This record gives sequence, structure tokens and C-alpha cells, in this order.
Amino acid sequence: MLKLFSLLFFTVVNISNINVFEIEGVFSSGHNNGINRFFEETTYTSSDLFVVQYNAADYTNKAIEELGKILEKNYLSKAVWIGPNETEVDSRILGYFDYVGLAPGTKVVNLNQLSFSDVICESNLCEDENVIISQEEGVYENYMVVGSLGAFVDNLGSNDISSNLNRQIPSIPNSFNFDVINFDINSDDVSEVVFVKPSLAERFYIAISNPIFTYLFFALGFALIGLELFAIGPGLMAAIGTLLVGFSSMVFYEFEINYFGLPVFFISFLIFIKVLSRGYFGLLGIMAFLLLHASGILLFLNYELKVNQWLLLLSSLIIAFFYFVAIPTVIRSRLTTDTSAMTSFVGNKVVLKEIIRNSQALVSFNEIDFVVEIDDSGNYQNNSEYELSEVDGKLKI
Repeated sequence: MLKLFSLLFFTVVNISNINVFEIEGVFSSGHNNGINRFFEETTYTSSDLFVVQYNAADYTNKAIEELGKILEKNYLSKAVWIGPNETEVDSRILGYFDYVGLAPGTKVVNLNQLSFSDVICESNLCEDENVIISQEEGVYENYMVVGSLGAFVDNLGSNDISSNLNRQIPSIPNSFNFDVINFDINSDDVSEVVFVKPSLAERFYIAISNPIFTYLFFALGFALIGLELFAIGPGLMAAIGTLLVGFSSMVFYEFEINYFGLPVFFISFLIFIKVLSRGYFGLLGIMAFLLLHASGILLFLNYELKVNQWLLLLSSLIIAFFYFVAIPTVIRSRLTTDTSAMTSFVGNKVVLKEIIRNSQALVSFNEIDFVVEIDDSGNYQNNSEYELSEVDGKLKI
């Protein structure tokens, strides 16, 4: 018995620095890179307190495992507060921290992975392997329920709360300690409270980790490249499109996108280009849109993150609007402001292929198809030759 007690240490940690890191959006490697960079670039001691405010909308198993590896190799007091929204959190995340705070309404899933699951189920609503925090605010065994980050940190310092983790002391083999936090956030003992932010690149990665933004940026990038093909300029649109495609595809590997959706997407892109070259849409345009949305469904078929299908449909409609309205508007604007290309066609013979509407027709010149103006009352026949003229900056037969 005496030998047993000699292996247990209750250490009072006088906190001097508090560092706060917020996890919001999609919990991904962008957050973990920010946390790891903080530990590598910051000189800290075992008397520092590292606090995570967790308010993520979604997460992956890979992100949870990476977080555990980062926290386990850095020996200092760690606390996590889940909130302020009614956030869903995996219990494995709570198990990596010495001190746990939960906002009312928080949902903890995979409860069987949590060491104090029996305690938390005594006073909260537990069903299957999940628990919804329904207790009133206060300090409980192994965790506390508080509505704000400030209240969580203040309660840590004003109560004798021991750590949830039995951590081994590196300098003493076969020994474990239970840390008790001791500080007053309003006193001079706490010299610094720092809110740690991810870098700009990490924040951008976190933003595009949302599957809807991933899909939008990827599809919009190709649309801008398509715009450059028809409204040839200095290449700015193509450069922006390439960057969007490159940035959005960075998250494909982490979240395990279904690569079978990419060929379908490329087919829809080629059909959109064909539609734009014809100058009108019809059934081919509808087919392009359907294939575009089908590619989005395939891309996220087995995605690790939850994908809202209605938002995915809205994203497809936005991209289709860009193809059907925005790009033709830019092309028409360029043609009307730069008539040098049109005047070169004046006087040439073209073949009428199809009358699109009362005032426009599709013609062909040296296997190049384009749209010209026609008279509403004119008598035109398909496959007949007509001479081009220019009227008010537009080609007409």
C-alpha cells in the first residue's frame, strides 16, 4: 500500500500563461497544422495552459487522430471547451484534454471511448452511444457545464479541479500525477492571455474544406478557364481558374473524394464548351447541367463529411447560371466593344445551318459556327449561302 501511494503525485500547477486556440468550420488538418506550428514556434513551460475552443461544424477521424498525436507529445496543461453553439463532438477529442467544459445542448458521440462516460450519463440525456448535455451550469466530476469560454477559464482557476488524465511524469519512471489548476485570471500571476490564430494559408484551407465550397471553387475554376477560351484576353481568368482548381483539389485526399466523379465532371465541362460555341442551349444545355450535378453527387458519394444535398443542387444551379448567362454576357460585351474581329467577316459568304429564333440564326464559315442577326420577315432556307454585313456593330445576313 505504501508503495502504491508513492507512485501517485498531486501537483498544483500555478498557471502563468494562457493560450487559446479556436477550432471552427470543418475540423481538418488546417487546424492541426496551426496547433502544431504554435507548439513548434512558441517557448512554453509545463505551467502554461493551452485552451481549445471547439465549435466545429464537422470533423474526420484522421483529424481527431492527428490532434491526439500533437497533444500527447507536448507536456503542459490542456483544456477544451465545447461551444457556444449546440456542437456535436466526438468523445475521443475530450479524452485528449486534462480539463473539459461543455456548453448546454452539446452532443457527445461515441461515448464508449470516454473514460468518465458513466459519470456523465448519470445526470444527462444518454441514448445509445451519445449524450446531450442537459445539466444546469456548474462544476461536476471530471467536467463542467458552462455557457461561455470566459466562464470556463474562470472556473478552472477558482475551483480545485483535478485533471481527467493520469499522466506519467517524464522524469520519474512508473509514476503518474493528477494536476490541479491554480490561478486567478484577474491577478498579476497570469502574465499573458494569447488568442492563437491559424495562418492565412491555414484559414483558407479550413474555408475550402467545406464540401460545398470545394465543389463551387472546383467547378467555377473550370468555368473561368472556359470563359478565357471564348473571350481571349491577357489570361487573367484562366490564371484565376487554375488557382481555384488547384486550391479546391488540395482537400480531395484528406476527405477521400470519389474520383469516379471527375470523368463525369469533365464530360459536362466539354458539353458546356460545345453549348457556348453554338451560342444557344436547348437540350444539350440541359444535359450538361444534369451531368454537372451528377458529377457533384458522385464526387461526394462516400465523403467523410456530411454534404447537404440541397446546397449541392444550389451550387450546381449557380455554376449553370455562370455558363448560361454570365459567360455569354461577357462574350457579347467583348464582341460589341471590339468590332475588329467582326468586320473581317463582312462580305464573306456563310452557310445558314439553323434559325434559332426570329432574329438570330446559326451560320457556318470555314467550319466555324457562330450566331448572326437576321430580319424577322426574311425568307431564309437552311444550307443556303448568304453574304455577311455589319449593322450597328453586329453581323447580319
